[in-house]
Amino acid sequence: MADFLESINPDDTGGVLRRMIRSKSLNPPGDVRECGGIIAEELRTRGLPAEIVEEKPGVANVVSHLDGKEQGQTLIWNGHFDVVTPGEDWQTDPFGGEYKEGFIYGRGASDMKSGVAAMIIALGALRKSGSPFKGRIVFQAVGDEETGSDAGTRLMIRREIGAGAEFAIVSEPTNLNVAIGNRGLRWLEVSVKGRASHAGRPHVGANAINAAARMIHELERLTFRAHHPLFEIPHPSLSVTMIQAGSKVNIIPERCTFSIDRRMMPGESSESIFREIEEVLQKCSSDGISTELRMTHEGWDPYAVDPSLPWVKKLCAAVEEVTGQFPQIKGKAGCTDASHLYHHAKIPSVCFGPGLEDLAHKANERVALEKVVQAAKVYALSAVRLLS
Repeated sequence: MADFLESINPDDTGGVLRRMIRSKSLNPPGDVRECGGIIAEELRTRGLPAEIVEEKPGVANVVSHLDGKEQGQTLIWNGHFDVVTPGEDWQTDPFGGEYKEGFIYGRGASDMKSGVAAMIIALGALRKSGSPFKGRIVFQAVGDEETGSDAGTRLMIRREIGAGAEFAIVSEPTNLNVAIGNRGLRWLEVSVKGRASHAGRPHVGANAINAAARMIHELERLTFRAHHPLFEIPHPSLSVTMIQAGSKVNIIPERCTFSIDRRMMPGESSESIFREIEEVLQKCSSDGISTELRMTHEGWDPYAVDPSLPWVKKLCAAVEEVTGQFPQIKGKAGCTDASHLYHHAKIPSVCFGPGLEDLAHKANERVALEKVVQAAKVYALSAVRLLS
């Protein structure tokens, strides 16, 4: 294995991660400056530049870069360090960064401070070895992903930080597998309007709840054509997740509103989703009932890169060299900042990280320290192979 990987060790890697976990970079509310400062300090300690980029008060992003020996292509390393609230039922302090039986515990351990820590370690190892590559690595540690990325990765894109890069790796939890895409997300709201009446004379009114129930039943019977065989969940999904209706138990409800979470596959669009739902609503309409459909959040777009691309193959080869196993190639069920880099910055992007997606946002979140070390080695090795 390459000599420049020898400096990547569990003590250094675990130390950076545990320090980050102990900083409560909760989003919401979104004040992540302390953790951003820790990241900047860890970079500078390793002789790397660190710039704080902030547009929304409290939402710090940390940008660094490392230039190779010659000019060449640009690779973006991107990862978010904001986390959701810990909730209850923890067996350890969620902000303690406790190490136990090979695992580091804490909020963000898997999603995804471990990936960010591994990238810091990898960047330091490459600098220490004399930057044995051509081109530039741009490191983006972003402080806003959990609430939509507008003050994080999308800010990086607006500021053109890393603009024109040939490829990007986002350190989302993939268990050291390679995610070549992700499903997209749209949120919609349906407002059903009927006619109120006394519950003792229901035939006089038009019950908005009953009408909404028929619509929901038909929506959940929808079948979808879009499909991608490599995705963890290879098809779209539609879920009704919230409903509000009624004012009093003896009044036929005049209004009912329900919310839809629609997960998308590559090839689907906002227009096609809106059209398919509108058709169901019209089919279920009746006398005295009207509906209004609106898109409340356009979120992330679905995307997928070709797994046969040479640079994806080089990343997979680096994973195999470090871990001894060829990675599974898949598409993520959830949404990631790789989608923003792909669609808005036009940069081919994949996700690769040490965390486990199944542990994200749960009590007792943890990550195997060995996998964080392996991830750091893969980041460094693949960068040298990609930028050669």
